[in-house]
Amino acid sequence: MVVDRRRLLDLIDQMRAAVPTSVRQADEIVRRQREALQEAEREAQRIIAAAEQEFRVRVSESNVVRAAEERGRQIIRDSEERARQIVAESDATAAANLSEAAEAAQQQVEEADRYALALLRRLDTQLSAFLESVRQGIASLADVAEEGADLRRGS
Repeated sequence: MVVDRRRLLDLIDQMRAAVPTSVRQADEIVRRQREALQEAEREAQRIIAAAEQEFRVRVSESNVVRAAEERGRQIIRDSEERARQIVAESDATAAANLSEAAEAAQQQVEEADRYALALLRRLDTQLSAFLESVRQGIASLADVAEEGADLRRGS
């Protein structure tokens, strides 16, 4: 078999010309794949960053909600404790006022009893003096009446 040398050289030139085009096309495909891969990685990083940010926000919001709920519970506990203190103080004040009122009432009763006793003693003294006057008047009248009867009999 005889091969035309010219034809062979042309064929080699075409192959040389064709290989760089194929290689260039392959390089272009590889470059595009790398760019697509890089873009996909950037997008994945963006999605991950957004997800992490969303997670932080939600955790933060969750922490804020938990903190607010705890603060609310603490306010309720403090309010209940303060209410118990106020009730206890009010009870103590009421008991002290009741005790003072009972003491004042007892003192008034004792003073009223002393006053009544003094008044009754004065009345007893006055009545005794009045009774003594009545007895003396009776005795005087009885003496006068006896003297009159003796006079009438003796006359």
